[in-house]
Amino acid sequence: MSTMDESTKHHVSHSEDHSSHFGEKSVNEIQIEHVPEGTAGAGKALFMLLKAFVGTGVIFLPGAFQNGGLALSIVLMVVIASICLVSFQLLVKAQREVGGSYGDMARDLYGSYLRYLVLFFLCISQMGFVASYLIFISENLQLVVQALNNCYTPFESKYYIWIVLGAVIPLCWVRKIARLSYCAIIADIFILFGLICVLYYTADQIHLHGAGPNIKLINQQDFALMIGTATFSFEGIGMVVPVIEGMKHPEKFPRVLTIGMIIITLIFTLIGTMGYVAYGDRIKASVVTNIPTEPLSVTVQLLYSIAMILTAPFMLWPPLNIIEHGIFGSKRSGRISWAYKWGKNFVRTLVPIVSAAVSFGVGADNLDKFVSLVGIVACLPLCFIFPGMFHYKCTRNWWLRAVDILLIMWGSGILVYTLYVNVNSWVHPAPASAEAAQCTSL
Repeated sequence: MSTMDESTKHHVSHSEDHSSHFGEKSVNEIQIEHVPEGTAGAGKALFMLLKAFVGTGVIFLPGAFQNGGLALSIVLMVVIASICLVSFQLLVKAQREVGGSYGDMARDLYGSYLRYLVLFFLCISQMGFVASYLIFISENLQLVVQALNNCYTPFESKYYIWIVLGAVIPLCWVRKIARLSYCAIIADIFILFGLICVLYYTADQIHLHGAGPNIKLINQQDFALMIGTATFSFEGIGMVVPVIEGMKHPEKFPRVLTIGMIIITLIFTLIGTMGYVAYGDRIKASVVTNIPTEPLSVTVQLLYSIAMILTAPFMLWPPLNIIEHGIFGSKRSGRISWAYKWGKNFVRTLVPIVSAAVSFGVGADNLDKFVSLVGIVACLPLCFIFPGMFHYKCTRNWWLRAVDILLIMWGSGILVYTLYVNVNSWVHPAPASAEAAQCTSL
């Protein structure tokens, strides 16, 4: 009996360590587990990159194009994508030198303190994504209810957030991410369908009514908000490291990454441009909210909301495991004690509740500013600053070190400036539009 107990404890400890290692990864890193290490070809690696980057964040880009202005936003999208590509390529070089996950690289190169900092940014970025999604979901559910109920809704959109939690929390209790693989597949299908419909509706709007009103080519006042949202959209940086590890010929990854970033940039620019040109200054934070009320559009709004609900437990996987491991350690397993199991379930309940509380406080009116804030505070360091720091320690090439320094300085400088503009937009909000939203029932 004693031998069995020791064996069980050893297995549980190993399982918990493995789980904590996954806790450092983003949802995109976790999804790569379906590709055995060292077996993926260049085509499959490209598909996984596109799947990671072209997700839920892209629907916020048309609203971001309003913040930047049409011409300036297109230029900024290309510039940000180019800098992201350089940053990701440097991260690839550093990973091939050091090995391990994002957190492992931080620890090996700079010590445990930077690993904890990386984990912190992973937590707030993923929880920020989910908070943004909950605002979007609540707004869309209200539109669906109004369309199906003759423009009547029993309460404000933000209260739907707490109803949605009833579906998100049980999914967060699932310990093995593989059990949620079907949720990820369904979410991907719904997102792809939604994006195709968004392109159809925006193209149809332009064809029937021409360009939307008051389109600006350059918006000098709010363009910094566009930078934050664009960085938010490049949320697939966590995919870079595991795709390398999953490739049969990892030396081909730089070319795969370059091709992937070109395709991603074209898709992002297309959706951002089409959405802004179609609706002009009437564009909402989420372009899905702008499409006219009819059976297909209501279906799109509902399916996109379901996709985000199904995506939420994946997005929360890193903070769930990081926080759970930080509180309970690697040896206190729910397999041994029910007290530990329900203690961990409490943590896995509290994390989505915190995200919901944030989204409830922000509200639909501030969604565009909040999305930008998440991109600025959480994504900029992960996309630009840390990759430059990692590669600086891994190379002796003075030219590449100069590039690393410039990348770190640019990331730090743009973070400070865009954060200032974003905070100022909260402190001194723009006057609310006098145009009232018109409800249309089916």
